[in-house]
Amino acid sequence: MPGVIEFLIATAASRFQAEGAELLSLSGAPLARLDRNATHDALERVLDQIGRGLESVSGFRSLLAFKSKFHPEYRPLYLTYPQATALPAIGTAVARSYLPDLDTAATVTLLKRMLRRR
Repeated sequence: MPGVIEFLIATAASRFQAEGAELLSLSGAPLARLDRNATHDALERVLDQIGRGLESVSGFRSLLAFKSKFHPEYRPLYLTYPQATALPAIGTAVARSYLPDLDTAATVTLLKRMLRRR
């Protein structure tokens, strides 16, 4: 039924507000952002490429589009890390949190697909 999720979110938000809540988070949409046409550094371009490649399995960009229906106040989320060499392990941990059943063979297939689209 179209609109059910929107109704549930709006109803919950109204109830939270009635109970005194001043802030409701719709959470983040990793590897998706609003400023698609802006100029970005090399790391941001790599992350955009990864985001495009993972859209079919993660849906983060479509999630961001869905959340825009609620006219949220967008606030950037940042990840701090001790050094650049930690990024592969961090990326693996984040990927496993969203795609826990992704095995090595599926990862290789996904990476090949991403590289072909490039």
